[in-house]
Amino acid sequence: MTSPTTTDTTTDRTRRFLTDWFDQLEATGFDGTVFLGALSDDLVWTATGTSPVSGTFRGKQAYIDGVWRALDSHLVTWPKAEVQRILADGEWAVVEFHGVGGVGRNGTDYTLQYCWVVRVVEDRIVEVVGYYDQVKVTELFA
Repeated sequence: MTSPTTTDTTTDRTRRFLTDWFDQLEATGFDGTVFLGALSDDLVWTATGTSPVSGTFRGKQAYIDGVWRALDSHLVTWPKAEVQRILADGEWAVVEFHGVGGVGRNGTDYTLQYCWVVRVVEDRIVEVVGYYDQVKVTELFA
């Protein structure tokens, strides 16, 4: 069993890491360097629902190939993250945010609401379960 001090320290570290990361994403958009640089090589990313990028991707490269590149090829402008709240507990956190200013190559407004359940270990994102507007994602690929 972990002590309260260990849990509090881990919670603070997780919150601080995600706050810093999302501050950078707000400034740059989902830039490949900032965004992808925070992901662990053994990442497990689940994009919920039935959109063209839904599924569970095991490994950073699988995520890049299955989600990031697919989105990148359909976006003129990546959205910038505007965080509403981060709730952290140990290695896990819930991040609710708006992605604003995203524009699809087909003219689609790619502004949408996200909620990610994120696990952070040693300043790397190792797991994400992402909830988002599947209709907007599907429209991006139309």
